[in-house]
Amino acid sequence: MPEAVAEVTVTTNRLRVAAAQFATGCDVGDNLTTCLNMIDKAAAKGVDLLVLPEFCNHISVYDSAENCREVAVRIGGEWLGMLTKHIAKHQLHVALAVTVLRDGGRVTVTNLLINEEGQITASADKSMLMGNERTYLSPSKQPRSVAQTKFGPIGLYACMDGVTFEIPRLLAAQGARLLLNSLNSFARDEAALHIPVRAAENGVFVVAANKVGPLLPEHRLAAFADALGVDADMLNGAGESQVVSPTGEVLAIAPATKEALITCDIDLSTTDPERLANRRPSLYQPLAQPDTASAQATIEPEVAVACVTAAQTKPELIEVAISANAKLIVLPELTLPPPKIPVDCWVVTSALETTSAGAGDVSHVGQVWTAKGLVHQQPQLHMTSRYPQVTDLGSTVTLCETPFGNLAVFVGDDHRYPEVVRLAAIAGAHLAVFCWQPTSDWETKLALPQRCAENRLAVVACAPTGLGSAVVCDPPADSLWSKSRSKSHDGTINFPHITEADQTQELLLANLHPSWARNREVSKDTDLVAGRPWRECGTLTVEL
Repeated sequence: MPEAVAEVTVTTNRLRVAAAQFATGCDVGDNLTTCLNMIDKAAAKGVDLLVLPEFCNHISVYDSAENCREVAVRIGGEWLGMLTKHIAKHQLHVALAVTVLRDGGRVTVTNLLINEEGQITASADKSMLMGNERTYLSPSKQPRSVAQTKFGPIGLYACMDGVTFEIPRLLAAQGARLLLNSLNSFARDEAALHIPVRAAENGVFVVAANKVGPLLPEHRLAAFADALGVDADMLNGAGESQVVSPTGEVLAIAPATKEALITCDIDLSTTDPERLANRRPSLYQPLAQPDTASAQATIEPEVAVACVTAAQTKPELIEVAISANAKLIVLPELTLPPPKIPVDCWVVTSALETTSAGAGDVSHVGQVWTAKGLVHQQPQLHMTSRYPQVTDLGSTVTLCETPFGNLAVFVGDDHRYPEVVRLAAIAGAHLAVFCWQPTSDWETKLALPQRCAENRLAVVACAPTGLGSAVVCDPPADSLWSKSRSKSHDGTINFPHITEADQTQELLLANLHPSWARNREVSKDTDLVAGRPWRECGTLTVEL
């Protein structure tokens, strides 16, 4: 567990935030000058808090371990000393991420928060190192806490630590209303998905600063591009630094290719702590444990899926789906299964049941039906105002074995909780199915694609026609270092293929590839599930 942090009196909810994006190279002096210039520009715009990118002192590729140590900064050293002095001169807060030389020669990627007096008031080492970063850098060895500031609790993280949900979530669970993400990424899916989803699912503001320009030394660009099978310009920082509201709305965004400073006025009193109100930490114990089942079973490579959004008013459409040879048919919640189901077909729905837990207790249960009848049940896991009568909640996530992989079913509003899909992935799921009714755009546009991406499993969701309807997400087929790609590199490294029904569509047909869930690597030696930051997740498993 993180150590207790002294409380600081919150004196303001309103502040002007900024994100700076720029290029860095191999000259630490030049990179410092760039940082100082950006601080000057932010101060001139009346910024209260500025976020700089990751690897501000030196790009993330090194010639040797010795070179990595030489260019790392030291806490109390000259590089940071000049930076903090400049910050004190302008009297603003600055967050950034640099490589720091630790005792024993260990080098970490470390987020720092520096206050208006030039004092380093918080730091956090990066947990999930990405691909080449693993060669010379060391991951975090201890859990992190929020930074207590005059703006209230603030969370710090860097790049890959935001590609999966755990680090932003544990910071929000500790009360952070503002998350600061320093990035060093050429992935175009950061801005489209991984950054804004962390604001929406936690009900907080996010300020993210990314790089532009080459992320590697010029003399190594060609070799990396050849190894990855991409053009060299694909290895430039993807930019699009942004400020995101608690609803997932991007309030300000920088261009993809140019140095920029974006600013935005925000009001932290508009965050939504209720987004986390019904969490069940005791349910999430496996998140803080290393055990991970791999999704390695031999399964059918593809499955035809049907989401019958109008099944309650037009049950004949279920027969249309069967005639279309759909093997997985997903119905809106509380829809009766068809009276006859073909032997090779699996139908997912939900039902309300009176349980034996106590007088009048009701359970909302996800169900899987086949020709043999009811073969699997998964109770709703979180309370929701849509079903106030449901008081008997499930105590674990279970899987249903099918010819096309291990399947997890979620009902009610469980899709809002990234913890539960992670639990399914840890247990070895290939596919997550939701009988749902989304009430906000972020649930459809951000939450479901992210559940697919960060767990590398297939996702199917079905709501009644007109209520967000249906979404089908295939996990990415390739990792960044795939030797034989299924498609050419498009600049994204962890973005799913999405098929979505419109508000009036009554039947959605699609093909899914749950077998792709067997590859959970987003980059070389970077497994999104087995490599999750479980050591930091104690906060997620206890009531705070």
